[in-house]
This record gives sequence, C-alpha cells and structure tokens, in this order.
Amino acid sequence: MITSIFKENILKSSVLFFTISAFFLSAVLLTSCSDSDSTEIMLDDTVLIEKIDKAVSVVVDASSLPSATENTLNGEFADSFIENARLAEGLGYKIELITDNESRLELKSEVFFSKEGRKLNDTNERRKKKRNKCFEFVFPVDFIMPDDTSITLSTKGDWILIKEWYIENSDVKQRPDIVFPVDVYLEDGTIQTLLDRDELRQIKNSCKKGKDKRKCFKLVFPVIFTMPDASVISVNARVDFKLLREWHKANPNVTEKGSLIFPVNIEYKDGTTAIINDQTEFDVAKEACEI
Repeated sequence: MITSIFKENILKSSVLFFTISAFFLSAVLLTSCSDSDSTEIMLDDTVLIEKIDKAVSVVVDASSLPSATENTLNGEFADSFIENARLAEGLGYKIELITDNESRLELKSEVFFSKEGRKLNDTNERRKKKRNKCFEFVFPVDFIMPDDTSITLSTKGDWILIKEWYIENSDVKQRPDIVFPVDVYLEDGTIQTLLDRDELRQIKNSCKKGKDKRKCFKLVFPVIFTMPDASVISVNARVDFKLLREWHKANPNVTEKGSLIFPVNIEYKDGTTAIINDQTEFDVAKEACEI
C-alpha cells in the first residue's frame, strides 16, 4: 500500500512539473512571438513609408481620408491641421501638417498612414525631430482668432478647440495669433516668461542649436507697462503678466504691445544685474544675447 501511495505521489509530481514547464514555455514563446511581430510591423512600416514617399501620388481631399485616421489626427495631432494630403495608390497616405503649437521645433511635419488609415510607425529621425517640443506651455494659453474672438486653452486637450473653429469657418485661411506674454516650462523645470515673439524665436533658435534655452535675462519685479490706450498695468509678480494678456483679449484689434516704463532692472542667467534706462539699451541687451 505504501508503495502504491508513493507511486501515486510521484505521478502527480511529474504531471505538475510538466504542466508548469509547459506554461512557462508557452509564455516565453508568446513573448518571443510578440516581440518578433512588433519588430516585423516596424520594419514593414519603414518599408511602406519609403514606398509611399517615393511613389507617384495624387492630392486627395481631407474628407476622403479613411475614418480610422480621425482618432490620430484629433488625438496625437490635435494641435495641427492638414495642409496637404496625398494618396499613393495601393500603398497609403502621406499627410503634411502645420501646427499652431509653437512649442514644436518645426511648424511643419509629415505623417504616414496605411491605405486602411492606420498610422505607420515612422523611425526617420529627421521627420521625428520636427515634432519634438522645445518647451511646454504653462496653461492657460490664449489665442486671438481671425474674427477677433478669443479661445483659451486650459489643457493640452483643448488644442482641438482651434481645429473645431476652423472646421466651422472653413473659408478662413489666416491662422490665429498667440497672446503674449506666455509662460513656458523648460526641460530643467524652470519657468520662463516670454514677452513677445522675438523672445519665442530666440528660445527656439537656442533649442535648434542645442544651446541653453533659458532667457538671457529676466525683468526684476515690479515693472510697469503703458498700454496702447494709455492705461497702466503694474506687474508685481509673474502671475500679474496675465493682466497684459487680458488687456489684449479685450482689445483684439490692437496689435501694438504695451511699452515698458524705464528704468528697469534686469537679472542675467549668472545672477548679475543691470539697470536699463531706455528702450535703446533694452534692445541692445536683447541683441547681445544672440551673439
């Protein structure tokens, strides 16, 4: 009887051992197949993108794109609109985009889709770099639309609001104007306040050249601005820059910016300070930053 029980236990242990071994072997094979399939898809996408890019293609209307493209264009590319869509017959689509999101390194980029509308995995570094971000906006961010209405973006998802405005105003080609000043996050976690488009251009140029993206200098609070209607706005802290944005939102037809009341103190990146007595000295200080 003891021998029988012993044999039975041996049999059960053997069955358990082979069951566990089979389970782990299946898991390894599934993982291996999954990785292999992923690599194969990526290789196939790379080949397909190259074929689409080189093939003879025809311009198609955005409304004729496969419905599967909508989730991608209104999700990952919600901050962009279609400038040009081309179909390489039997292969897929090449779509040229323009973005209103000026945190992107380049305003124009390209994305490829299969003929069914699946976004293709693009490994081309040049194309990927165009959509890299130089910084992140600190929300809210305001835009003045061509009809002088304003749209406020409170989150990243709100970029779709601008796209929806242009769907409703399909005859309008003019793009919206961002309302300055704007705050931006840099990679090191610091916040920079960009007073105008010149400062935005400088930070993006530094980004493209791989240089320090921080502003050369910042204003030392408090500072006072005289607005185009002769009203005065005092900025005693960073948060008060929103008063300038609110003025421009309330006066969308006015393109002229507020003027600093001099003298002002500025602080350079190394912590040193200087007194700026007039607009000429201020412009010279800004130009020196680009040397």
